[in-house]
Amino acid sequence: MNKAFVDAYRKQTSNRANFMAVSGYDGMHLIYEALKKTGVSADGQALASAMKGMAWESPRGPMSIDRETGEVTHNIYIRKVEKVAGEPYSVEFATFEAVKDLRAAAK
Repeated sequence: MNKAFVDAYRKQTSNRANFMAVSGYDGMHLIYEALKKTGVSADGQALASAMKGMAWESPRGPMSIDRETGEVTHNIYIRKVEKVAGEPYSVEFATFEAVKDLRAAAK
């Protein structure tokens, strides 16, 4: 999924995809799915409630919205910069899976 997203993004924009691009994708996906759950009601409270507990596969890996806190749970990737095809890229070398915002959990 990541490769398809990166390829489509480059084709559409002539730029490399970055975290802002995939964040926009995830945000729009979440809004779209929440609107389907609410019967297209755009009421803020209804949308927020619909989003809690949702899970999906993102170009960045598995994503979900914590049912209790409403915070995002996702993988954290540790990267190093390496040249790939003559360009600097962030290359993953470790993954912490299903990380929650500990500040939200402490409240």
